[in-house]
Parts: sequence; C-alpha cells; structure tokens
Amino acid sequence: MKQLSLLDWTPPCKVVAFPLAKRSGKVRRVAEVLSTKHGAAATNYWKQTIAAIAGQMQRAGIDHDAINSELRDFHDAVQRELWTLAGQGQRPGGSAA
Repeated sequence: MKQLSLLDWTPPCKVVAFPLAKRSGKVRRVAEVLSTKHGAAATNYWKQTIAAIAGQMQRAGIDHDAINSELRDFHDAVQRELWTLAGQGQRPGGSAA
C-alpha cells in the first residue's frame, strides 16, 4: 500500500465565505425592487438577478449543488423581506382598520 503525502491530499471544500441569505443589503435591495414590479417585469428582474449571482458563483469555482443551495436560501430570505415590506404601514396587532 502506498503512503500518501499530506501534500497530495486535497480536502473537500464547502466553505461559502459570504452566504447570500446573510447579505442583508443585497436581500433588502432585491426585495425593494421586486416590490415595485409586477408580472413579467418582476419575473425578468428575478431571473436576471439569479443568473448574475449564479454566474459569479460559477466563475468563483463553487460547485453546482452549493450554488443551488445558496440560491434557495437567498430566495427564502428575499421572500421574508417582501413579507416584511408588505407588512409595513399596518397597525400593531394586525388590524388594518
């Protein structure tokens, strides 16, 4: 059996230094823009945003599964922010009266 040198071993790398869902400024900005768009305009903006982010991550060498996971988490964070934005202006306790 051949002994491997530590220099021959490459550990799997799964570190994402700046998780998308934690980038609150990016999440907030995307949600704000989406809240002003409707229908095809909102869909196009979302597709362009996701394509740009995915492209950046691919160029950085992040694997496909990690990219998909990050994009799902980002989607969830944007949805939460949209709910927050939609709730602004309502009275405490949920009464719109």
